[in-house]
Amino acid sequence: MGKDFLEDRIAFIGWGVFLGIIFLNLVGTVLAPLLKIWGIEALSRLLYGFYHLTCHQLPSRSWFICGEKLGVCVRCFATYLFFVPAGLLVFITQIRIWILRRSFVKFIVPVSFLFNLPMIVDGLFQLLTSWESTHLLRLITGGLSSLGLVLFLGAVFLKVTNQADQSVV
Repeated sequence: MGKDFLEDRIAFIGWGVFLGIIFLNLVGTVLAPLLKIWGIEALSRLLYGFYHLTCHQLPSRSWFICGEKLGVCVRCFATYLFFVPAGLLVFITQIRIWILRRSFVKFIVPVSFLFNLPMIVDGLFQLLTSWESTHLLRLITGGLSSLGLVLFLGAVFLKVTNQADQSVV
């Protein structure tokens, strides 16, 4: 274990910081409505504004806490939520090795895309038809998308840090 940690120090530290940021992002989605409930309006508005940069925040597609909607829609929340445990798997040596042995173009990119395909299809159906997906479907498609993002970003990160580690030696 000690040797693995020394060899993978850049990946451990960098990926850990990245996951920490994702976790704080997840916490902020819940904190936004709580701050509003607690009367801390300025910070609540700041968080909602930050999340609005990447999410439509439609009330009909969001979960609520005590009458206030989360900082993001259900699909975005699921993406953040599933990213943390899926991202923790990248710390397991065997999984890192498995990812590094896969062709980026022939395996990682297509599989990552396949994990995102249900969200793309559902989103297009909602955009082009009167179809309105359920919160459960948004949770599932957001979670699957998160798995695809972890595979893609994890592979990129591992390839970059693996090369950096080898140049340090």
